[in-house]
Parts: sequence; C-alpha cells; structure tokens
Amino acid sequence: MGRLNAEAALRAIAHPGRRRMLELAWDGERTASDLAKRCRMSPPAASQHLRVLREANLVAVRAEGNRRLYRVRAEKVAELASLLDRFWGDKLTRLHEEMTASRPGEEG
Repeated sequence: MGRLNAEAALRAIAHPGRRRMLELAWDGERTASDLAKRCRMSPPAASQHLRVLREANLVAVRAEGNRRLYRVRAEKVAELASLLDRFWGDKLTRLHEEMTASRPGEEG
C-alpha cells in the first residue's frame, strides 16, 4: 500500500480536524459523511482532509456501493510514532530531567 511519507504524514497530523478524523477511524471503518458530521465539517472540506490523510498513507479507503469507508492504517501511524520517538524521545527525556532536577539551594 505504499511507504510512509514522513513529511506528508507530519503535515497531515498538523491539522486538528485531521487528528480528530484519525481518532474516530482508529477502532473501525467510518464513512466520509460520518467523519464530516462528527468533525463539524462540510462534506467537501472533509473530503479534502481525507485526501490529505490518504496521500500520507495514514488512512485506507474501501468502496462499498456508493459509500467510501475510511480506517486508520495503524502500521503507518506506528511508523510515524516511531519516527517522532527517535527524533524527540531522548531529547525530551533529557529536557524533562533537566527541568525537574533540583538545583543547589532550592527545594524540589
């Protein structure tokens, strides 16, 4: 089904509406109209957001009659999470440790 394009995936999850769509489609297939309604988007806007998610390989679509059913591609979301963890994981851990470390003369 294609490789994860990290740049496209990062752009895709940058929008709160698309993140909401991913949350909604995580546990099962959802129609485009259901996602639009639950995300309070017009059908054309939802369609554009779903296209961005599809192009980033974060969702898969399946035709059923005249409906399109969307589901999260969990393996691609996991790839993205792994990429972010490799990029930020150690740095954020070190930052947290530095921020929470007691300084001489301070109680903490």
